[in-house]
Amino acid sequence: MVIKIPSFNLIPEPEKEVKPKRPKNITPIPPVEEIKKAQEAKKKAATKKKNAKKTTNKKQIEDIDFNQYTRCLRCGLVVETEKASQHFYKSTKSEAYKANSQYTHLCKECTAGLFDLFARKYKSNRIACMIICQLLDLPYYDSVFEGVNNSKVNFNMGSYFARLNGPQYKYTSFQDSIVNNELFREAAKQEEIDLAKMTENEKKAMEDCIEVIGYDPFKGYGLEDKKFLFMDLIKYLDEDSADDAYKLSQIIQIVNNNNQINKYNKLIAECDPTYQIDSIKTFSTLKNTLVSSNDRIAKENEISVKNRSNKEVGKNTLTYTMRDMREKNFKEIETNYYNQLRSESTQWGADMSLKAIKENCFFDENDREEVFEMQREMVIKTQKSLDDEMEKNRLLNIRLKDLENFIRRNAATYEKAKSAGVIT
Repeated sequence: MVIKIPSFNLIPEPEKEVKPKRPKNITPIPPVEEIKKAQEAKKKAATKKKNAKKTTNKKQIEDIDFNQYTRCLRCGLVVETEKASQHFYKSTKSEAYKANSQYTHLCKECTAGLFDLFARKYKSNRIACMIICQLLDLPYYDSVFEGVNNSKVNFNMGSYFARLNGPQYKYTSFQDSIVNNELFREAAKQEEIDLAKMTENEKKAMEDCIEVIGYDPFKGYGLEDKKFLFMDLIKYLDEDSADDAYKLSQIIQIVNNNNQINKYNKLIAECDPTYQIDSIKTFSTLKNTLVSSNDRIAKENEISVKNRSNKEVGKNTLTYTMRDMREKNFKEIETNYYNQLRSESTQWGADMSLKAIKENCFFDENDREEVFEMQREMVIKTQKSLDDEMEKNRLLNIRLKDLENFIRRNAATYEKAKSAGVIT
């Protein structure tokens, strides 16, 4: 049996040099000069393409006759000018559409869509109509709007513009509406209606407040709010507050808060305390917040009489002047002063003032306490003064009786002395 023994090569073979393999997707990097040439060629091609495009667009624009077409700038609708009247409105007097054959820049469909958008946004067909007229440079007339709006058909801009085909509106634009004050006729009408619903006292209070302040501080408020606000504001106005702009603004804020307090009181009164306890608590909390705010404003600005450092109000009034002269011992003023206090006009004014306070004033707990303290002080002061005058009157009557008795006892002696020539 023959056994084959494998042969072993004890001398190691030299290692072969392994070269790194280059990925197949990577191209060799070209020299720098070739890169620069390629970039320059690319730039030249782009410039050539751009110039060619400009030339083409210019040629296309020159070939288009815009007088033959009318385009909507909102939806892009393009129609021939001959048929534009079916899709566009005309503004014959507008200076903005001369090159567009006086057709507006919005089509009828877009106009209707924008009207609906503005009507929902501002909750007013009137305001939406004004905005559309401004956009299209077409006139707005309140009488035309009222005529279309009061018709049985729902208001739309097509019906409104159809009414403008009359000869009186033919050569008008939106600027005529501005010049003729058409945009504010509705506000003026509403103001007249509100004035007709006011009483004479409410009108007088409003006129006096506007005269003192110089403007209407409650412009834009509802009629009922205005009635309360002006009747409340007139009580705070005097010479001092009229000259202090900041103090006046704080008084107006207090009056606004009083109006809100009055509304909360009405809401609380309408609530059923058996099952609307939460609503009552909410309204009471809001009301108390406003009352606290009023107290703070009044104290910081010395608006209430109790918190004033100078309690002499109405220095320039006739009553104050007469009182001041009386205190300075001008005897000629005595008769006039007391005649004024006893006159029927003074009594009438006091009665009317008291009546207005009872009917229109709203007093919270702090106000009632303040009025009570003032009345108590006035009653004590008046009672003390009355007691002093009564005591003076009693003493004068005693002296008068003593003087009468003295004259009576010495009357005979006086006659004798006079007849003897001792007394001339």
